[in-house]
Amino acid sequence: MRQAVLSLLFLIQGVSSQWFNCPENWVLFETHCYQFNVYPYRNYVDAKAACGANGAQLLSVNTLPEHNFIGQWLLNNDVSAYRWFTSGVVYDMANYDVRWEGDGTKEYLGHSLWVNEDEMNKPGRQVVYTYGVYAYLLGRDTSSAMNPFICEISQEESYKVVQDERDYTYGFNTTDSEKVPQGPRFLIQPRSIVVVGKAIAATFECVAYGNPQPDYRITKIANNGSVYDVSSATDYRYTLTNGKLSIQSPDEIYDAGTYYCTAENQIGTVRSDYLSMRFGSLGEFSNVDRAPVTAYAFQFAVIDCLPPTYTPAVSYQWYKDDKQFVRPDLHSYIFISRNGKLYFSEVSTADRGNYRCIVKLTSNNGAAIGTDQPPSRTSLPTLLDVQNAVATVWGPEISNEFISVHPRTPQKGQRVYLECLAFGTMPITYSWSRHGLPMSPRASFTDHNRVLIIEDVRIEDGGTYICHASRYTTARTQKNVTLFIETKPYFSYPLKSQHVDIGSKLTWRCEATAMPEPVYEWYKDGVRLVIIPGKISIVRNVLTIQNLDISDNGMYQCSAENIYGKSFTEGQLRVLAFPPSFVKEPLIDVMFGVVGGNITYPCNPEAAPTPTYTWLKNNMELNLNPGDTTSRIRMLQNGNLLILNINPGDVAYYTCRAENQFGRSSSTGQLQIADKVVIGLPPVNVQVKVNQTAFLRCQASYNSLQDVIYTWLFNDEIIDINKNVYYKQGVSQSLTGLFVTAAQFKHSGKYTCRAQTTKEHTEAWAFLTVLDSLHNRLIRHLLFPGPPSEPAGVYAIQSSIGTSSLLLSWTVGASNGENILFHTVEALPVMLNEWYTAVDHVSDVSSIVPGLDNKKRVVEVHGLNPGSGYRFRVYSTNSFGVGPRSRQSDAYTTRYGPPTHPPTHVGGGYGSVGDLTITWMPLEDYQLGGPGIGYYVYYRRNLTDTWTNKVQLTGNVGKYVTQVGAYNYYLLYDVMIQPYNDLGQGPNSSVSTIYSAEEIPSISITNVQAYPYNATALMVTWDPVPDTREVMKGKLLGYQVNYWERFTEDPIMNSISWRGQMSSGLVIGLLPDTWYTVNLQALNMAGMSQISETDFQLTLKMAPRMYPTEIHVGSHGSQSVYVTWRGVTTAIEEEPIQGYILRYWFDGDDIRTASDVRVGKQDQAVIYGIQKNYLYCLRVLGFSTGGDGTMSELVYFTLGGRIAAVDQSLTEVKATASHLTVCHYTILSLCIIQAILRLTYQ
Repeated sequence: MRQAVLSLLFLIQGVSSQWFNCPENWVLFETHCYQFNVYPYRNYVDAKAACGANGAQLLSVNTLPEHNFIGQWLLNNDVSAYRWFTSGVVYDMANYDVRWEGDGTKEYLGHSLWVNEDEMNKPGRQVVYTYGVYAYLLGRDTSSAMNPFICEISQEESYKVVQDERDYTYGFNTTDSEKVPQGPRFLIQPRSIVVVGKAIAATFECVAYGNPQPDYRITKIANNGSVYDVSSATDYRYTLTNGKLSIQSPDEIYDAGTYYCTAENQIGTVRSDYLSMRFGSLGEFSNVDRAPVTAYAFQFAVIDCLPPTYTPAVSYQWYKDDKQFVRPDLHSYIFISRNGKLYFSEVSTADRGNYRCIVKLTSNNGAAIGTDQPPSRTSLPTLLDVQNAVATVWGPEISNEFISVHPRTPQKGQRVYLECLAFGTMPITYSWSRHGLPMSPRASFTDHNRVLIIEDVRIEDGGTYICHASRYTTARTQKNVTLFIETKPYFSYPLKSQHVDIGSKLTWRCEATAMPEPVYEWYKDGVRLVIIPGKISIVRNVLTIQNLDISDNGMYQCSAENIYGKSFTEGQLRVLAFPPSFVKEPLIDVMFGVVGGNITYPCNPEAAPTPTYTWLKNNMELNLNPGDTTSRIRMLQNGNLLILNINPGDVAYYTCRAENQFGRSSSTGQLQIADKVVIGLPPVNVQVKVNQTAFLRCQASYNSLQDVIYTWLFNDEIIDINKNVYYKQGVSQSLTGLFVTAAQFKHSGKYTCRAQTTKEHTEAWAFLTVLDSLHNRLIRHLLFPGPPSEPAGVYAIQSSIGTSSLLLSWTVGASNGENILFHTVEALPVMLNEWYTAVDHVSDVSSIVPGLDNKKRVVEVHGLNPGSGYRFRVYSTNSFGVGPRSRQSDAYTTRYGPPTHPPTHVGGGYGSVGDLTITWMPLEDYQLGGPGIGYYVYYRRNLTDTWTNKVQLTGNVGKYVTQVGAYNYYLLYDVMIQPYNDLGQGPNSSVSTIYSAEEIPSISITNVQAYPYNATALMVTWDPVPDTREVMKGKLLGYQVNYWERFTEDPIMNSISWRGQMSSGLVIGLLPDTWYTVNLQALNMAGMSQISETDFQLTLKMAPRMYPTEIHVGSHGSQSVYVTWRGVTTAIEEEPIQGYILRYWFDGDDIRTASDVRVGKQDQAVIYGIQKNYLYCLRVLGFSTGGDGTMSELVYFTLGGRIAAVDQSLTEVKATASHLTVCHYTILSLCIIQAILRLTYQ
């Protein structure tokens, strides 16, 4: 599966790590850095020049691992299947003379790297990477083709890649990005929510950053399509506070729908991703008695849950004999699948019993559940009847239902379960592997290794997974499944803000990873953009704006949408128009040069558009031409002034004058002669983003007859350039200096440049500050990783530990250049071993305790279970994102107290006449709160106001049965359960409504009649009975037909039943031409009604037993074939023939997908709608009133006619059903056969 994460440049983490990372937008593999440039497309010459501008070269592939790395990266990221330029050039393909111009080596890996012979022999000499069905391999293209390209540079030399970009402060007289206006950008997107039950409130939140801080709006798209803003003004239940919307008492009628946030300030407006608010529902289990499951000892068994209807998802648990939960963790032969079924790999008589399935409403897509008491239901019991048998050793055999994947269509970010179960004699052990690839680092195994879990699944986790099942070393089996990961669109590399000149052209490109592929739209300030000829062009994910002006300023967003949702990424467009300014970087007041030496005078004003430069000496123009390479005094292409071989006449005041259409500005400095070596261009203070490269300039002026050596000191200690890999000396933009590669926080400090000759030396210094990757002004709001460091020292204050709360303290980690916004506390119940969010969005300010260490934070954790053990961890969030989690704390146990959880799954309603059966899920061990657990059971007649009955039960039980009297059959009762222990009473459960037990119905069904349907079936009709309490003594479940052979002594009594209200039913499996007796009974939960009146009926004679022969298929039209056959005759015991059926289907599909053409008593027919290049199967059969007859032999045909035989080894089955690509030999054979057939019929 090919996925893409493409932007102006691809941004991907390196697959390995050496002593420093590659530059931003480059990918590290072994000792080289690679840059995948997708836009703009370039021809070969321009692509080569673009790589060379950074000191790199086009890709050269020298090893098979390098080739595999390039191919795998493209397979994972290039959804558009581009052709990618490399440095490869074909000199002579016949003799396989292919060379890599990038490093001058010859390609020696051979023909296996190429897609196919067609690609090897295409016109053009340039070697490209291109997609070849399953992998990226080599192909050929012309040098004039416009393609993406791949650059390569050694990691050792990657410091040469220096990026110089405008930022938010460009054009302002400040370097502090927090002091300049910035449009809003979302830091936290809202999450979808599923509301179940009677939730008190539902909340969702979005957080955006901007300067000034943005205002928020929440917009709802209702299920009927209407769109409107929501607030307390539209509904008193709504409260909007800084992007957080709370809805009190959410209601499906008023609140269900799609929502999004809008953040707005004076710069512009942006919209958030969409979120959905859905309301979950859980139906009732069928109240029809479940058929028992019969199994033999030492064989396997399966019990189906048959869950009720639900939205959106449920989880499953099983209960045995109303006494205990089924525990697969303790019994390795038992397995509960996420499909709801209960499996036994090898069943024994000890497993005999009644099993109930329990379902609880949950979410399967990461949406929050808006209640702490999701509803649940419990099924009627299913009897597992295990019969004695002789023990045999067999298996293991992996069940046909496995390997199963949950959810069925996994999406990126979900937790994916791969389940594997084998039947056979225990013990069976399990292991997993992944074909051709290592297991995902986020993979884990549970449930005796039968379940492979992949947390936070990613697209690259797709592939073929293999389950191995074995018993000791003698019996083994395995099975594989191919996992495909789909995803809602997401942008790994956000849209980059643009600061561009007025009048220029802007091309903006975004690319999202999505499966299926997304549809793109562009927005400005929250409004969808449309094409304006000559001004705005939109081609899929590329936005082009011509002739930019100030009115184009604003916030722009690119959206990507597929069936799973819609995502946005935003960037600010600043169209700049201002005269040159030297405020930030004026010319150096005084520069010193040495006679005979050289000096460079930099001129770097800010201006938009880019200015023209003029140099003056003592206010007289020097008339220099940019880019001059011959004069002693010359102006470089970037506007800097270079003076070679300095002499006393060069002493003067030099002025750089910059001018554009909006004005002119100048700055002046003085050049003086020094009698010794002097640093004419000293280093200046520099800020750099962590893991990026910093350059500290240092250029000395000295007599050309002398040699000068540059030495650098860090915090007054000499840097050993040869031993310290972080430092390199070199040249950037014609200036000498020091590169600090992959800068870390430890590299912040004072750097001294020492220029030394054999006689003297001089020094100059500056300070380097390494900032968090987001704090740097160049990328402050691009949302690169740059969150706070992990907190430390998490512990609970012992004196604060209560029954349900405690005070938690920790030490904050480094904020890394940006204030911490809030902290999140997670808790791990010792008995559950699953983390959950205990306290969310604790503001950093509110957690500071006055008088304590300013690094300490304290927060109160509520909602804990009494008498339970917990561990805690904390993570922090700032405007850059979420930081790493702290190490977990020690375990702390809360004090004993009354239960804090109500019982769940309250229900019941079955039993004998006069019974009221009440059931519930007993509390888990961690919910008991203390010793002496018991329950109060409350029940009353429905629609009464007071609880007239209260019963106290002791122990952790889950069922109570009481007598309400036979006359109170099938009446509604309200029931409620309250737990208690020795320390007090807990909360009541929600009130559930159940029925008392039913009574056997006394009605007798009338007007029973049977009619012949075919040779083996009768249609039985009757008058439906009223489904009322008085008639049915309960709820009608359905009807049962009893039937037997009329004239047979001691006949076998048979029955068939249907569920629901109906007036007819089909009885199947009968003998042809035989008389049957039928009668009917109505069913409810208590039993069956009286037997109805009786009717008699004769089944029809048999269907045709002979099948058609001599079937021929010929071409008929552009989409049809002509079929002929020899018909059949019928015997006296068969019904007369009525006609024929031509049953045809795609080869490879199940016959149950077949289409039928029905004709009368004839021997030829035309089949229409036949597709070209598809292979079909055909069978012909006769039919009569007795039913469908025997089918003919299998015939294969295509649009061209019948095929005598099909050898599947000569065909390749494509993914789209049975679309066949037939090899050349097969095509030739078919042509010959068809020609012979035509000659035969002429």
